[in-house]
Amino acid sequence: MITGQVTEKEYIAAHTLHRRKMQFLVKKLTLIAFIIGIVLFFAFSARLGAVLVCAALGGLLGEIIQSRFILPSKLRQLYAQVRGRVDVTYSWDEEKLFLTSEHGQAARSWTDFLKAKESDELILLYINDALYEIIAKRWFGDASDLNAFRAHLKFVS
Repeated sequence: MITGQVTEKEYIAAHTLHRRKMQFLVKKLTLIAFIIGIVLFFAFSARLGAVLVCAALGGLLGEIIQSRFILPSKLRQLYAQVRGRVDVTYSWDEEKLFLTSEHGQAARSWTDFLKAKESDELILLYINDALYEIIAKRWFGDASDLNAFRAHLKFVS
């Protein structure tokens, strides 16, 4: 059994972890566009190559601005809008994960979670590709509790 509340820092870290694959894809695509632009610039058309290089740099700059400034600011605003924040208690058995707070109770079968992602601080339990539960690792008493919890999950990178 674990109990706690997600902090603002953990809330932002959860969204960053959720976006990690998309950030990697954007960086990969902008690098490919940059390389193609350089080749085009020197081998075929300087104008077309320059346009592609500038587009790639603009895409990379846009992703950096989004991930470092715009998104954290918006997430802090969303976190602050939650009223009546209370401790949430998670407990589990072989079949289900149980959630209890002063607002109510819920139970979800482990098979309902499509996947899980993990960082040094958090575990995200995905109900679908966009909706997830945030579990802070600091809530676990010791490594054996964390390992018992993790044994039920299907992790993806």
